[in-house]
Amino acid sequence: MNSLSQRKEPLSKKTWFSSIFLSLALISLSSVPATKTYASGVNMEGLGIRAMSMGSAFIGLADDASAVFWNPAGLSQLKGAGYTFGVYSMTADVDAKNGVSNNSLPGGDYDPNKGDLFPGFYPSEPTNFDDDEEFWLGAATMPSFLIFKNFGRYTLAGGAFGVGGAYSSYNDKIFDPANDAEIEADVFAVLGLMSINGSIGYQVTQKLSVGFGVDMLVNVWRGDVKKDYISASDSDWNYNYDAKIRKWGYGFQGNIGVLYKFNEQWSVGAIYRTGSDIKLEGDTKIRLKGGSNIDPFKTNEKSDGHTDFEYGASWGVGVAYKPTKKLTFTYDYRENDWSDFNWPGSNATFDEPGKFLQNVDGDPGWNRAHGYSVGTEYLLNNKITLRAGYTNESSGVPSEFENPATITLGDIQIANVGMGIQYDTWKVDVLVGTMWGGTGYGVDHRCYDFGISFMRML
Repeated sequence: MNSLSQRKEPLSKKTWFSSIFLSLALISLSSVPATKTYASGVNMEGLGIRAMSMGSAFIGLADDASAVFWNPAGLSQLKGAGYTFGVYSMTADVDAKNGVSNNSLPGGDYDPNKGDLFPGFYPSEPTNFDDDEEFWLGAATMPSFLIFKNFGRYTLAGGAFGVGGAYSSYNDKIFDPANDAEIEADVFAVLGLMSINGSIGYQVTQKLSVGFGVDMLVNVWRGDVKKDYISASDSDWNYNYDAKIRKWGYGFQGNIGVLYKFNEQWSVGAIYRTGSDIKLEGDTKIRLKGGSNIDPFKTNEKSDGHTDFEYGASWGVGVAYKPTKKLTFTYDYRENDWSDFNWPGSNATFDEPGKFLQNVDGDPGWNRAHGYSVGTEYLLNNKITLRAGYTNESSGVPSEFENPATITLGDIQIANVGMGIQYDTWKVDVLVGTMWGGTGYGVDHRCYDFGISFMRML
């Protein structure tokens, strides 16, 4: 994640509502997802251990509480009341071939708009750091909570869950022989994109249902970039570069869904999400100090400001087929529009601009992303259900943007398997899987996923 601006560049009524608000408060405080592997753009795999274990092919089925995300029309299928909570975890293994860029700032290729984090101030500095492999155990931890209640033809539901997120922790040392200097760079960065959701599903006829939902999207950015250049022979070459960003904001997204059941075997669904414009506000600091040779660049800047974060619209269609009462097949096609995407490295306005903190409104060059998913579910007996699924999805992110220290890692494929276990009024769902992919610039990754959720009828 870049922390710099570019140069010029969601019983009794009382119990019901108390449960909602308490749970939303707790989850919204703890559900900062952190990972470096995604479905599309900055999005995560989706919501619901059952849905994800079916390859995230759930728009045409949408028959549990995770329908608030996949297709709110599906909520009309739920009966009674209940809640579900769970956690999803991912371990990431990244191989970047060329390491992280150290492009030259003065008259060089340094470009925060394209994901550069470390500026090089001397022409003799290597253009890349050497560390090209990262392994993060449990890099993603994404809790979720959902609750629902049916009132005849309509069902109300809501909760809190992660929508997207990123985590970077990178450290490396290289050497500049021209000045007998050791260069150490360090990044710690977190992006959290969370939803507090309220939704309704309504059964219009025996076959047709519609649904509507609203997400309050809470977006939190934190970035720390540090670079030390220490010469063993001449301290005039020394410099210390330190940049910090703290920004957050919120916006609202509307969700519209429809579900049509032709018969007991076939159903189709569709979802449209409006996206949201989110104004991220906070402060940015940049400090550069050192010996006399760095004098032209020395600075100590701090300013409040904002970024106009554009979270694009998305849509999807899905079909579900049940050849028998025990067996289900699903298929989804989805598209996300990242063409207007902005982030703090490409869009920033400062109250007090400076040498480095300059207002910028660039185009990071992201584009539309699309993908498909297939899934299956088999009811082994009245207690155990088996599931499997596969996803293939493009990222919409330019390959040159991607490295171990920025926020995306290219096109992906996902293969998941899962199981559901029914015990009295409780149902436990588990998921294991793997995700892999890469870019045209030699950034490859494989992730190992695990998830578990608990659902109870009230």
